[in-house]
Parts: sequence; C-alpha cells; structure tokens
Amino acid sequence: MEKKVDAKIAMETRAVHSADRKRGPGAIPVTTPIFTAASYIYEDVAQLDRVFAREEPGESYQRYSNPTNRALEELLADLDSGAGALATSSGMSALQAAIHVGLADRNRSIVAAESLYGATVHILMDIFEPQGVSVHFVDFCDRAKLCQAIDRHKPGVLVMETVSNPLLRVADLDEVA
Repeated sequence: MEKKVDAKIAMETRAVHSADRKRGPGAIPVTTPIFTAASYIYEDVAQLDRVFAREEPGESYQRYSNPTNRALEELLADLDSGAGALATSSGMSALQAAIHVGLADRNRSIVAAESLYGATVHILMDIFEPQGVSVHFVDFCDRAKLCQAIDRHKPGVLVMETVSNPLLRVADLDEVA
C-alpha cells in the first residue's frame, strides 16, 4: 500500500507528529510513548504463537517488533516519502542489512572507500569476502580512480561514509551517486 504524503504539511510538522500516536478511543499522548518491554504476555499461548508466526498482529518479542521502533520507522518513511523503513539496533547491523539487500539481485562485488570505520572494513573483509563477495577499495574523493574502479569491477554496491571515520574525508555524494 503506497502512502501519500500531504505536501501541504511542513516537514517540521511531520517530524514532530508523524506516527507518534495511536489513534483510538480515549486520550491521545502528546509524545510518542516509549515501550521498554522485551517480551509480552498473552492469556492464551496459542494467540502468542499466532503473533510470533505473524498470522495475527501484536507484539511478541522486542527483537521482532516494538511500538516505539515501529513509530520511528513510520516517521522516517514519512519524512523520506518512502514505502517503509527499518530501524536496527546498531549502525553496523544497518550496514550489513543494506549490503545484503543491495547484493541480493546484483553483481556480488563491492567498491568501497579507502577511508572507512574499522568495523566496516571488518564486515567487508571478514564477513562478505568469505561469502564470495569481491571487495575493492578506492579513494572516493578521486573521481577518475572511482570511475575506473566502477567500470572495472561493475559493483552491485558502493560503500562510503559521508564523513569518513577516522580521517574525516568527504566525497561528493551527488557526484558519486
């Protein structure tokens, strides 16, 4: 289901109010509630099984779904006019998920910036390469070298940081795109 964004509603207003309140009877909270529960109790174990199996809507376990995370995902999707969003527990898990999705139906090759966070290099070299993904590092601030690497390796994914860690290098994102 494609969500239409009302262009008349300012981004600032959407940033404050999108996805932050459940509509329904009774009072509406002024701010997004924070749910800290790791698991949820149901009177009927069969119902919990159906929720776990996603045969029925509801909460079951923090790792699978949480109203606070869902509100964040809905907010980000709305602000970016996207079909959806995924909030992860860390930046590294977000990066790994994005690369897996990016390579799902593309050439299993990555061109990555030379200047990257150490854990990013670890994921590329120690997780993706052993899975048969070729990884090639290049200076993303040198357009000629970047273009040569892209032409040569035909990557399914490009990996860069908009401000690299730790060297604070900044490649021209529009140019790279």
